[in-house]
Amino acid sequence: MRIGVNCFLLNKEMGGLRQYFFRLFKELLTNNKEYKFIFFYCNQNYEELQRIGCDSWKKNAILIKNQNEIIGHLDKIELLFCPFGVLLPRPVSIPSVVTLPDVQEKYFPSFFNKKEQWVREYHFKASTKLADIIITISDFSKNSIIKYYIANEKIHVSHLAVNEQYYQPIELKHNINIANKLPERFVFYPANRWFHKNHDNLLKALGIIGDRYHIDIPCVFTGIDYENGYPLKKKIVEYDLEDQILILNYVTSNEIKYIYHKADMLCFPSFFEGFGLPLLEAMAVGCPIACSNAGSIPEVVGKAALLFDPTDTFDIAEKVHELWISSIARENLIDLGKDQAKKYSIKKTALSHLEAFEKAIHSYKVSYFIYNKYVFNPLHKFHFFLKRFFI
Repeated sequence: MRIGVNCFLLNKEMGGLRQYFFRLFKELLTNNKEYKFIFFYCNQNYEELQRIGCDSWKKNAILIKNQNEIIGHLDKIELLFCPFGVLLPRPVSIPSVVTLPDVQEKYFPSFFNKKEQWVREYHFKASTKLADIIITISDFSKNSIIKYYIANEKIHVSHLAVNEQYYQPIELKHNINIANKLPERFVFYPANRWFHKNHDNLLKALGIIGDRYHIDIPCVFTGIDYENGYPLKKKIVEYDLEDQILILNYVTSNEIKYIYHKADMLCFPSFFEGFGLPLLEAMAVGCPIACSNAGSIPEVVGKAALLFDPTDTFDIAEKVHELWISSIARENLIDLGKDQAKKYSIKKTALSHLEAFEKAIHSYKVSYFIYNKYVFNPLHKFHFFLKRFFI
């Protein structure tokens, strides 16, 4: 099967979707010879595509200036796959698959301005309607998409996975630089500074632990700052936590793995996740977890984490303190986490995607395409054109 992959939206500021893309296609390009992948890319993300880890993607790649140019190349492919949440171009006269990881804006609209909400609904409603199969990354996300957009039969769940390196032994010789920066004991939180990642309540919980138990727990943060994102550095000063907090700049995947290995725990207080890759990374390495009970998080960790209410700073403080003082609790969660992590693998993720591609081939109907092109799509555009006047 010849599968076209729309890579146009790939950029270095993406979070989990970027890692999902790299891991999926390194596996597919390396270990699945029956499928031919044709990458549609732009000059701006050529360098990013080098991160896949193998050069075979270049063999049939096609440079495009905009996504509509893909229509002129449909004769070269049998299926179009859009891995970044939006089916574009749409509709297409061949089977199509889109990955939609979550619909966070439906749960936390306050994290998005009116224009962002409009854009997401406009693209997500059309993408879920016009794609033959929608891949999503958890049962929680599947149920959310069913609730807000489309019927069950089109949705295919494919859980994420981490690189195999997370299951390999730690090598100190490659991590001397990062090792010298880390506190002796610490809590770790790797997350870009989006508001739904809930850095604020973690900082407040650390303050509560200091006030209530007279313990100043060090915490290490990694991740990217965003304009209009959560002002982490400012809040650390405001909460008088400068002596407890270490913010690391860019770290490699090997260094992240080493930080998990050295951390007393991963604290993951996110308000919302479609999956939550750091949870799986921590379990694979053997880092105990205290985490939110929201979104897909309980589904991913199973019984291998201490759960808390992410809106309750006192509950976060209690669970972090409980895990901090109990080596027995940490060892128990490490064992449970390693067992839980075995349920996920990049091979399973890749095979699940190939299954979704095959389902799309068999479910595609020309009559649906004609209806979508001449009836649904024009009405959809007109409806959202009118809605723009109310933003």
